[in-house]
Amino acid sequence: MSLTSIAVTKRLADYPAIRALYQRAFPRAEQVPWFWLMFKAKRSRAHFTAYYDGEDLVGFTYLIVGHNVNYLMYLAVNDRIRSKGYGTQILTHLKATYPAQTLVLEIEHPDPKATNAKQRFARLQFYLKNHFHQTPHLAADGPVTYQLLATDPKVDPAVIYRHHFRWFAWPLGWLYPAPKQIK
Repeated sequence: MSLTSIAVTKRLADYPAIRALYQRAFPRAEQVPWFWLMFKAKRSRAHFTAYYDGEDLVGFTYLIVGHNVNYLMYLAVNDRIRSKGYGTQILTHLKATYPAQTLVLEIEHPDPKATNAKQRFARLQFYLKNHFHQTPHLAADGPVTYQLLATDPKVDPAVIYRHHFRWFAWPLGWLYPAPKQIK
């Protein structure tokens, strides 16, 4: 099982399948408008990548790259073939592609009182197993609190919240405002 990767464009045969996976994999409140993802993916800082095992679409990532830190905005594994190691392979691919850079992402803060507490804790365990560290940094985006995870636990959250989000939102910051840091 060896993955190949290809940039997501409208010309990609699986473009409709990737869009459908995006809509299934993330709650509506966490979805950036599709047109904005595609618009920003035409720039060099956003890498929208599909992953394949042979001819089979296994998932995608949306990565915002920076000088020392890359923000993994989205990682989705095809829900029809989850729990087969593809998420780990995708993360391994990203770490190998950007070996000198810290990889960061946000997950819903593990909260035992949340209605999806089991899913939150499973997601945290997945990332911990894949060499991410919990950081003390929390951010609120609407009613949801997110926790920053990173391959380097000493990452400065300002890099993500000021530089990566500012770049992603420009020039329409009202469309996708940066989460508010809690701590």
